[in-house]
Amino acid sequence: MGRKAKSPYIQLNLGDRFLNLSERGQKAIMESRLGHFGDKIFPLIDADSFMVLYSENGRGPYYLQGLVGAYLIMRMLHITPDELLLRIDSDIAIQYALHTTSMKTQPFSRRNLFYFMARLDAYESEKGINLIEKCFKDVSASLAREMGLDRPGSSGRIKKRMDSMMVGSHAARLSRPGILYTVNQDALRLYDQLVGRDGIDYSLHHYFEKDDKNAIIYHNKDVMQEKLSVLLAEALQIRELMKEEEWHEFAEYKNLVRCIEDQSVNDGDGNAVPKDSRDVAGTSLQSPRDPDATARTKDHRTYVGASANVAETYDDNGNSLITDAGIESNSHSDSDFMKGYIDAKDENAPEEQVTTDGAFYSEENARRAEEKGILLTPTALTGTKTNDLCADFELSEDGTEVASCPNHAIPVSQKYNEKTGKVDAKFSHADCDSCPFRSQCPGKDQKRAVKVSISRNMVDRAATQRSIGEEAHKQFARERNAVEAIPSIFRRKYGIDRIGTFVRSRLRSAFFSICLAYNVQKHQRFCNMLRAKCALF
Repeated sequence: MGRKAKSPYIQLNLGDRFLNLSERGQKAIMESRLGHFGDKIFPLIDADSFMVLYSENGRGPYYLQGLVGAYLIMRMLHITPDELLLRIDSDIAIQYALHTTSMKTQPFSRRNLFYFMARLDAYESEKGINLIEKCFKDVSASLAREMGLDRPGSSGRIKKRMDSMMVGSHAARLSRPGILYTVNQDALRLYDQLVGRDGIDYSLHHYFEKDDKNAIIYHNKDVMQEKLSVLLAEALQIRELMKEEEWHEFAEYKNLVRCIEDQSVNDGDGNAVPKDSRDVAGTSLQSPRDPDATARTKDHRTYVGASANVAETYDDNGNSLITDAGIESNSHSDSDFMKGYIDAKDENAPEEQVTTDGAFYSEENARRAEEKGILLTPTALTGTKTNDLCADFELSEDGTEVASCPNHAIPVSQKYNEKTGKVDAKFSHADCDSCPFRSQCPGKDQKRAVKVSISRNMVDRAATQRSIGEEAHKQFARERNAVEAIPSIFRRKYGIDRIGTFVRSRLRSAFFSICLAYNVQKHQRFCNMLRAKCALF
């Protein structure tokens, strides 16, 4: 059996800060988003799943459930770690959300919060598992069950809608000295935050001075190699300062070590000598702020950062939750997100109808989805329009033969092309000349026959095109419009583009925290409506 997280038993007492508030003050907190978090969301956090972040022989931090909750609240309120810690000490609403109003001293510090965040990063790097993502999915699944969103509606299917968004990066492309200076400064600032400046050699204190970077990088007239030599020497000094293993799980330390390896060679005497620019690999660190980001064009704009996807489950009563989400590099297309979603679906799960825009759709995705009990419903299709009459051709189950044309004629000969996936079918002139669909047919006249080249993809695409114009399909398109508001909410309310870090693991943790924050608001709305209905009876 795995270890259990230690959670203190919190007993209400006469000194409880919440109980000492007026009735009006208590009500204000309980009806707030933080109050809802404390009452409904916090109890669902499984602290035990986070114990893997801590040594098997060691012990986890006191009140790990509260530490996870504090991290989620930090993202929900879109505040910095320092702002969070300050507010925890003074804001009873946050204490209520974390179930700490009865504690004499709040069990949170800059050190345990930063180490928790670093361990989240390190665990994902090592295991490929993001624990905040798991927490989001577990909590959201519980909320979905409570709201009845996990059960098929009147259509016999669970209804979902999907959309993607670009998560932008603020990272600028830096020179080689700029990269080295930044990783040095980041590492020293981390040390200062967790230990203090007194432990840092005075020769490195200039990194904390205003305009120091401009003075060293831009105003210093030393040649490139001389600048690099000085910065590399300081980098080695900082690496020695952070030689203890406890620092090695921080992204700031990892960037420092990586940059030293990227930019230098050992001269044999333990000194780091700058590489010639021609010897610096293209895979070297380009920006400490954005070590993983790539570029992608979407909606005629080029974004540098990451690509995210959300799947929202909804019902006919206006209730909805994000029940699935993903964030990958910018090279990950909408179609790739859909493939991943289909592959991850349990074959025994209830049938779904997923409405998307055209970028998520492909004939291959539609067939894969059908095998998993998913009806993929695009609101539009991308690419060239297919001849409408292709929808009425009958093909064999494996798509290698044409059974009949729209006029029920049978080919006189046919051949399947494995490279193109098309069947070249030939029909007699006797059948085609009198066909009422001849003017619409994609068939081409030849001397002895009429040749039609058609594939399963063409048949399926034409059928989908035809269904898009139907009223039932238009209704699903209207219902999908609501999911397109999520990217805007994530930007305006939760600052997804202003997180300040693009280390992939940190970005993923922040993204899934924001998804959960969105669900907190949706669940609170559901509970308020439920209470309002109950009050009528």
